[in-house]
Amino acid sequence: MELRLALNEVISKSTQALRALNFPAGSDIENAKNIGWLATQGLPGLQILSAEIKASSRTPSRNKIEIETSKDSVQFVSREYSAFYVAQSAVDFAENGKKVVVKNCKFPLLIFAEMGRRQHLPFGFQLEWKSDKEIYKGYSMCGRSALSSTPTALSTATDLTLSATKQLVNFSPVINLAQAHPYDTIGVCVNSPHWKIICAAAKTVLIPDSPRSRSSAGAEVDDSF
Repeated sequence: MELRLALNEVISKSTQALRALNFPAGSDIENAKNIGWLATQGLPGLQILSAEIKASSRTPSRNKIEIETSKDSVQFVSREYSAFYVAQSAVDFAENGKKVVVKNCKFPLLIFAEMGRRQHLPFGFQLEWKSDKEIYKGYSMCGRSALSSTPTALSTATDLTLSATKQLVNFSPVINLAQAHPYDTIGVCVNSPHWKIICAAAKTVLIPDSPRSRSSAGAEVDDSF
């Protein structure tokens, strides 16, 4: 069953769910925006988040990120990282001129979303990874994003590479994502079972309803901002 929701609701609820997984402030909202961006493009952002929630319930501790740097490149090494933990830093490195390599990475579409959201930059990004014996390529530049083919949502990427580019990548995309889904008029399409998992996780960070919580609601809030 599918629902139609406003993008702001998707991002807000995803932020709360990520906060419940102990993502730090800043990282929670940026990851939530990536989830929302994928959803607006018809890609399985909410499925990815629900899978991360399930995985965190089984293995709550996260691996320490190991990075090897050189003059021109950065490599995330050793373990199978979730892109929830590396997407922002990977694209930051690429934005600053480094070639980024991630040996093993779950949910590579989050990195694709992160680079697609940086449409304000005067250059773009190109991404490539291997998964299920197939090579996937993606690019983004000035609000335009495309994939060479549609990957499975829960696939693990190997030998992922990411770099900045000033030229559009020469391949025939499966679809120009920026023009594909008019979410601003019809809302974001949401799979009901995935949404229920996200909402259940988000509930755990809400303050329980009580006379005390109701009496202090809005206290110490500076509305001048």
